[in-house]
Amino acid sequence: MMNAIRSSIQLKILLLLLGLALPPLIIVGWLGLSSLNIARETAVVEGTNALRQQATASLRQRAADKAQFYDASLIGVQQQVETVAGYALQRYNAPVVEFSNERVWIAPRPSEDLLRTYAAEIGYVRRVIPLLREIVASNPLVNIGYIALETGGIIAFDNEAVIDQLLTLESFDPRVRPWYVKARDAGTTVWTEPYVDANTGLLATTCASPLYDQQGQFIGVVAFDLLLETIQQDLLTVDVGSSGYALLINANGDVVVRPNMQANGRWDQPYQTENLLNSTNTDLRAVAEQMVARQSGVQLIQEDGQASYVAYAPITTAGWSVALVIPANEIDAPAIATGQRLSESQSRLWNQLVVVLLMIIISIGFLGLLLSFSFTSRISVLREGVQAVAGGDLSRRLPVAGIDEIGQLVDAFNRMTDTLQSKIVELEENARQLATLNAVSNELKSILSWPVLLETIPKVVCERFGFDRAVLYLVDGDVLRAVSASFGPGNEDQAQQFLAVANAHPLRVDGGSVEADVVRSRKAIIVDNPWEHPRVDKIKQAASASRSYVQAPIFGRNDVVIGIISADYKLSQRPVQARDAAQLLTFASMVGLTIENVQLYNDLEQQVARRTEELRVALERAQLADRRKSDFLASISHELRTPLNAIIGFSTVLLDDTDQPLTPTQREDIQSINRNGRFLLHLINELLDLARIEAGHLNLEISNVNLYNITSEVCDTVQTLLRNRPVTLRNAVPVTLPDIAADGDRLRQILFNLLSNAIKFTERGTITVSARVHDEVNEDGKVGRYVAVSVSDTGIGIPLERQHEIFNEFVQIHGRRSRLSGTGLGLAITRKLVLAQGGRIWVDSTPGIGSTFTFTIPVAQPALLAAPVNIDTTTP
Repeated sequence: MMNAIRSSIQLKILLLLLGLALPPLIIVGWLGLSSLNIARETAVVEGTNALRQQATASLRQRAADKAQFYDASLIGVQQQVETVAGYALQRYNAPVVEFSNERVWIAPRPSEDLLRTYAAEIGYVRRVIPLLREIVASNPLVNIGYIALETGGIIAFDNEAVIDQLLTLESFDPRVRPWYVKARDAGTTVWTEPYVDANTGLLATTCASPLYDQQGQFIGVVAFDLLLETIQQDLLTVDVGSSGYALLINANGDVVVRPNMQANGRWDQPYQTENLLNSTNTDLRAVAEQMVARQSGVQLIQEDGQASYVAYAPITTAGWSVALVIPANEIDAPAIATGQRLSESQSRLWNQLVVVLLMIIISIGFLGLLLSFSFTSRISVLREGVQAVAGGDLSRRLPVAGIDEIGQLVDAFNRMTDTLQSKIVELEENARQLATLNAVSNELKSILSWPVLLETIPKVVCERFGFDRAVLYLVDGDVLRAVSASFGPGNEDQAQQFLAVANAHPLRVDGGSVEADVVRSRKAIIVDNPWEHPRVDKIKQAASASRSYVQAPIFGRNDVVIGIISADYKLSQRPVQARDAAQLLTFASMVGLTIENVQLYNDLEQQVARRTEELRVALERAQLADRRKSDFLASISHELRTPLNAIIGFSTVLLDDTDQPLTPTQREDIQSINRNGRFLLHLINELLDLARIEAGHLNLEISNVNLYNITSEVCDTVQTLLRNRPVTLRNAVPVTLPDIAADGDRLRQILFNLLSNAIKFTERGTITVSARVHDEVNEDGKVGRYVAVSVSDTGIGIPLERQHEIFNEFVQIHGRRSRLSGTGLGLAITRKLVLAQGGRIWVDSTPGIGSTFTFTIPVAQPALLAAPVNIDTTTP
């Protein structure tokens, strides 16, 4: 009876299972098969499109990368051409010195007569050859460099062997070559269209820059040749498939580089190349129009009955564009093949799923019968265990319930409980580590001493994180230096010995050591067997004798590696685990900013102390000098001006008294008294002028001034100082100069001071006053017109090392060698007066040859008022 009841219950359970399982299984199976079919078709289409998009995007990127590469390369060539042009322009007016006897070309062919006729120009271009040779050797794209002059058609190459090739031609004149004509006409750096090179007979393009002298006259051209064959070979290295190719076109649509381009013309005839804007292929013509318009992109075109993808991008520097042409079948073939494989794979999966569904339906009846005998009691046990774990009892484990699904579920439940319990333990450990890191961070942040911080870091690694030994390395330029180490209590001598060994031969950051790998990879590295590791430094390993250690990078600001920290378990003899490496890496990431902050703090503290002391000393000196100068000026003004005025007045009366004529001897003596008295009064006035300028009490009356008239007046005045001396004073100021905006009296004072200074130090020869108009950039960045006035002499000159002192107060470079002594204030006052009127002053001098003082004054503007304008000249 009981068996019948149990069988009835089992039958009901079986029927219940079949009733609950089969309908959903059939429905799910049908939906799954339908969804799988849809997914298969979608995957094929989307996979094919995705691969095609990826391939075209990659093609676009390759074109952009190649364009960017050539743009950078051509910018470099253009900058090198302009560098040579700048150097050549600097050397244009330099004295001719024969540096070499290298051969140059003179149009139409070199000859002895032409070599003699253009000796100066040949010497000039030979000085540029070493720089040409150096730059050409450093740039693999450049075939040859040269400089050509308008005078004589002279041209010099970095390789004089080119002359031998030119000698085989009937004649060669660089002034008619395309690169020369285009640079001369453009007046700026240019890139030429393809032409046949006279030297190599190959197709070439040229970057050329014109040369102009200071008067704006055209001198010649500096140019570098790039063989199109070199660029073509480089383009062929781009991965464009077996049938693809690459090409370059210029701003006119002409093909610059294309596979199999040949120089099919004479060197002295224009080269004819294909123009894509005139192509009969409308697709190709449309792409060419986009390239000429400096656009980038990818387009599908039809060429010779075949579909091809064209990726193009502009090269800004030369005005070119690069294009990569790849047949569409080479791009679509991988995508189509992949889609076919997806379709086949999903078809097999469809068949397998149908078989599995049928097997499940057949097996479910048999399995349901077995399950009905065992699942009831074990599910009850499982429910009790789940309720216990849900209540917080993680120590609860279920008894073994067999090897079937319920038994596996019980085992999985027990494993889940074990994992959950271990994760909680791990979280607690991580929380303790974070607390330790936080405490260590706060402890290190409180250290402001650089040596103390370096010594503390390895100790913290050992004391707080359980390592036995630790070493701190910092990046010092190109090497890693061990700055501190902790080898445990009582092992201080071993730590110092290791530091000495490690720093005896510092490890290079770009070397082949493990430490260098850590810096480059920016990851922690565990070395388990350092004795046999090929990248471990043997000397350092012998000093440490470690069996296993970990090294982690230390990051500073901007995520830059500033050092590494190494740690091991030498004393406990246990290997380093991944968990140890992660822990050390976390600490290293935290300590980097602390190291940089303390270093910056110490550097800043030292700089502040040093600058404070320097400012204090400078302030004391300035105050002392100011007091002395004030006392000196007050004494001079009070003690000397009054008696000097009396002496000058009485001597003038004696010279003008006609009632009692003076003897020649008396008149000469009185004239000497009068002249020297006036000279002393002039010196005193200079001191007072300097005081007024520095106090800001000097007012300038700016108006339109005729420079020629004032120069003539001053030259007439100082002629008396040249009496009975073999010195000629020349006024070479042009009458046609425009008016300048200046204070006329102060301008006279400036010219008088400069001419007096020239007369003092010129025993014989010539003193020349000249002027010219030139443009220069103002302080506000705008270009203004100025008149530059120069006073040149043939005197004793000024040593180069002392020229920077001559505009300082109370400085006399040749005080004892001049006929008249002075205070050393004339040039200082002159400089302040020039600056106050918006100009500047400088000197060019050679000892034994002479000096030239030059100052600038702004040209008067048309809107300048005729009435004087008072300007405050407070010295800044």
